[in-house]
Amino acid sequence: MDSRDPISRQDVRRWIDSAGDVGTDALLCELTRNAWHRIQPTLERDETCALIQRYLLRCIREDPDESVALTRFQAASELEGWFDLLAAHEDTHDIAHDVAAAVTQLFLTGDAATRGAIETGFLEHVLEQRGLRSYFAHWARDERLQEAWRHALAWGDAHPNFMKGLRAQLRALSGEGE
Repeated sequence: MDSRDPISRQDVRRWIDSAGDVGTDALLCELTRNAWHRIQPTLERDETCALIQRYLLRCIREDPDESVALTRFQAASELEGWFDLLAAHEDTHDIAHDVAAAVTQLFLTGDAATRGAIETGFLEHVLEQRGLRSYFAHWARDERLQEAWRHALAWGDAHPNFMKGLRAQLRALSGEGE
């Protein structure tokens, strides 16, 4: 991580393919975030996004403790911010749809703690933004998802753009975007 040397894309791809645990995924995400410019040639957008999705959903499912990985609720919050970013760009709408499908599948197959983290740490905050609701509108029609949809939508209606606004305030305070 601390080196300035180029990193072979082939090596990074091999590491991603062989990662067997959430801690390794965490380190790979950190590498792609902090040393993106050193990976030569650069990773493809889709493979980077697949890694991020795998990592965040794995954290939500596994709720790792005492590791370099995010906890379940930290990952749910990070997923919401990343999802907002994906949905904001025309060229990543397809990835946002894939993420929505993967979140839905994890909700349907996850235990109560996983479902709770998705509902309160992710979906409530996604639904604060009216423009993102279409990605999860199918939840309103699925009996298995309706209750979570109603709860999250009630939160979203009561707190419009809350998390997006907090992120903007934090960026302004840190001087990002200047």
